[in-house]
Amino acid sequence: SHSGTGSTWIGSVVRCRPQDVMTELKDLQELPQLSDVDSTAGDAASGRLRLPGWRRGPAVAAAALAAAALLLAAGAAVASQRGSAVGPADGSRASFRTRAATVVLAEEADAKSEGAPAKAATEEELDDEKEVKDDKPKEVEKKKECKLAHADDKPSLFCWAVMYPGDVDLIKSQFTGRAGIFACNDYAVIGKEAMKLGTDDCGDDFHTWQEDLPTVSKGQYGVNAMTSSWLNVPVFTLCWDRLLKSGKVWESDFTVKLDPDAVFFPDRLGGLLLGHKGKPIFTTNCRYWGGDQVGKLFGAIEVLSKQAIGAYKGKMDTCKNLPWQGWGEDYWMQHCMNALGIPAVGMFDQVSDNTCPLGGGAPCSDGKKIVFHPQKDAGQWWNCWKQSAGPQMVAK
Repeated sequence: SHSGTGSTWIGSVVRCRPQDVMTELKDLQELPQLSDVDSTAGDAASGRLRLPGWRRGPAVAAAALAAAALLLAAGAAVASQRGSAVGPADGSRASFRTRAATVVLAEEADAKSEGAPAKAATEEELDDEKEVKDDKPKEVEKKKECKLAHADDKPSLFCWAVMYPGDVDLIKSQFTGRAGIFACNDYAVIGKEAMKLGTDDCGDDFHTWQEDLPTVSKGQYGVNAMTSSWLNVPVFTLCWDRLLKSGKVWESDFTVKLDPDAVFFPDRLGGLLLGHKGKPIFTTNCRYWGGDQVGKLFGAIEVLSKQAIGAYKGKMDTCKNLPWQGWGEDYWMQHCMNALGIPAVGMFDQVSDNTCPLGGGAPCSDGKKIVFHPQKDAGQWWNCWKQSAGPQMVAK
């Protein structure tokens, strides 16, 4: 957007006929590379106009445009002198050749003066960019190489729990100590609020999964419910929807739901489940009488194989349409598995649950139990965990 002479010159180029422009562009390809320009209308003393190497800056640009204007005038003078011999078309072409040569010269001079520094700056920037790009793959590679301590345990366990406000300190302490569900291959915590529980061993922040969990009440056994515990089926159907949506349940051999106050040893559970890998099963953990071979599913720990979860996903409505009002979620899950024809695997001797008529009372020093329940606060929980884990595990 130059003004004055430069604007007039630009306008004159724009008004050239297209056929003349195409002809002259072809002619220009055959021109020699110019460093100087001769003109019949040059300086009176020398008869020659020489353009110096261009520099940056508005003042130099204006001087260059003025020089270009002189060259245009020279071209016009030549064209008028030759007009009678060569005709108007040739005269226009001669004038355009002078202008085009001026443009070529200007562009070459500008490239010589500005090209080298610009190239150097560009190379320096590229070097910086290359260093940044080189670092990124290393970071990604390092992240891929990082595995949590139990990522490769077999069979693989995905463990999860529901957290209410009263469970926060207990679950945070388990995460900090990498114990309970946090010693599984993978894990999740579902709560009413999204909350950071800490940072894992790979440097990633671990947050709870937020769900709008409904408020539920406790039942009265024999009055309005089949349990005196929480009537929490609506909570857990919502949680199972979230687990299926996450896809986590398909990445591990077994999915394990734990109560936050259950002291849990995943490695012991893995040994028990190894022979059931790849089969549709769920576990029961409580007996009401000694001869009960099937047992009851109590919610301190619930284990479903990947194949059992697949059956649930395929016939979810069968389970959701059960008459679950007045049921606890564990009672509902056992009836769901029964309705789907999934066989139960009892682990009565491996779970010490004081809420089960025949299943509690084992001392925490028992090194074979998978679960001790309940241990309501972090102090009780860790005291029991240390007794069962033994000095060697505590030292780690």
